[in-house]
Amino acid sequence: MTTDIQKEREMVYASQLSKALGCDWIIDFPPDELEWPDLVIRESDCQFGLEVREITKDKETKKGSKRRADESRNNKMIQKLADSYYQQANIPLKVGILGNIDNALEILEALMKFIGDSEDWDNLRIETENGSIIYATHLPEEIGIYKRWEYVDDRVGWVRQIDSEFLTSFVTEKEKKIRKYNKHLNDIRLLLVADPTFSSGQLTFTGDKIDIESEFSEIYFLVYPNEVHRANS
Repeated sequence: MTTDIQKEREMVYASQLSKALGCDWIIDFPPDELEWPDLVIRESDCQFGLEVREITKDKETKKGSKRRADESRNNKMIQKLADSYYQQANIPLKVGILGNIDNALEILEALMKFIGDSEDWDNLRIETENGSIIYATHLPEEIGIYKRWEYVDDRVGWVRQIDSEFLTSFVTEKEKKIRKYNKHLNDIRLLLVADPTFSSGQLTFTGDKIDIESEFSEIYFLVYPNEVHRANS
């Protein structure tokens, strides 16, 4: 079952693809997840289904990318830290954290001490006893609540070069569902997405076009947010 967070990401990726292609898509969620693709899209008199698959540079298991799962866990923990901070303070902070993030109380104590000793735009590198490195910036009050905190370990890494062969297994995996989707829609397309804002999604495509024979009407590969590659259609 697709989670709400995953659905939101799929909608964001499809919206960004539409923008990058210069299209004016109207994007909706389907009536159900069993016999419909991830999204239903209308453009003028055309309607098609869009199946979305986020891909990563590491070897995936049946449960998906372990690296991506770890990044999702880390992001949830960072957001929980931000929520806890703003329950105790109203001074906006920009925060990036390296290393250990399982020591929430220690991190929060360090941040509370920082805001007590700092002024607007002051920044500080804070090391905790339990292995956290915190980069904190005291933002002006008029900015308001700023929760775009980051776990920095997930934002750095090496970039993997890929080609059509690398994408083939993801296409084949999704093709198995096309017949089921054809009960409702004849035109089914596939969007493969790499999100380089995370280390696991730092991919670059080496060809000009995706060269894969497929049952999909169209295949798009989006290197978020603006780089789009298409299959020969």
